[in-house]
Amino acid sequence: MQLLLEKNPTENILLVNRTGKLNIPIPQNVQVTSADVTSKTDMAAIARSSDLIFSCTDMPYNKWADFYPATANALAYALSETNTKLVFADNLYSYGNVAGKEMNEQMPHSAKTKKGKIRAGVINTLLYSGEPSNNRVAFVKAADFIGPRIHKGIFGTDFLHSVYHGKTVRIFGNIDLPHTFTYINDFAAAMINVGTANDTFGQIWHAPNAPALSLDKWVHLFEVVTNKKIKKSITPKFIIKIAGLFNSFIKELYEMAYQFEYPYLVNHDKYLKRFGNHITYPSDIVKETVEWYLSIQKNN
Repeated sequence: MQLLLEKNPTENILLVNRTGKLNIPIPQNVQVTSADVTSKTDMAAIARSSDLIFSCTDMPYNKWADFYPATANALAYALSETNTKLVFADNLYSYGNVAGKEMNEQMPHSAKTKKGKIRAGVINTLLYSGEPSNNRVAFVKAADFIGPRIHKGIFGTDFLHSVYHGKTVRIFGNIDLPHTFTYINDFAAAMINVGTANDTFGQIWHAPNAPALSLDKWVHLFEVVTNKKIKKSITPKFIIKIAGLFNSFIKELYEMAYQFEYPYLVNHDKYLKRFGNHITYPSDIVKETVEWYLSIQKNN
């Protein structure tokens, strides 16, 4: 919303969530409404009032099997009933374990994991189903998010809370391997750039990312910016597996362990060639993330 308004302060924007409420001030040309993204009726109604939909959904892992197929079907129906365009915010799970290879948009969506298959199914429904509406859909894929307003991520609010309260930060996997992160503001810019261009639909795009650093180097950057020594503990994989026997979320997390057992690298040359480079670099990402966290702590 913020980036769209920076481009055009008078843009008519409809924000959609489950409650129809938002706890931040918004200008008069921005409205909020409630809808069920798994409902064909609701999504058709949204599509009829929109030229372009940005679908940015998230649910706990254990609800994906029901949520994402229904969401894809509802959006596909909405597109079939209108001329609306769709930009779908996606992750990299559909590629599966590529054993450290650099991921690009030409790779097959051949994941063997449960969640990877679900994500591949969404792509097949919206982009590769052979329907005319496929040409009005674009996918923008991101790696793990980092930046302001990220609560659940590796470097989200739990991480920062631990840093500022002297608690041990628990990290999983090989912390010396390079790992790509996607800065949330760069991702938002990529969604808008892809969505407002005329030659980007019917395709998959990788959002531009900062250079891949190891988790250990990311932690060090946070130490520099916060001026705090971060205590970290590496959680072995077998501990995650055992914990998954008692916790459904951790069980789902264990399935994605491969992301931290090999280098996690993403190629975004296609995007850079089309839109140029607007990448935010790691030191700036960490600085902006910390500034945001401190601002919300101050306001609270």
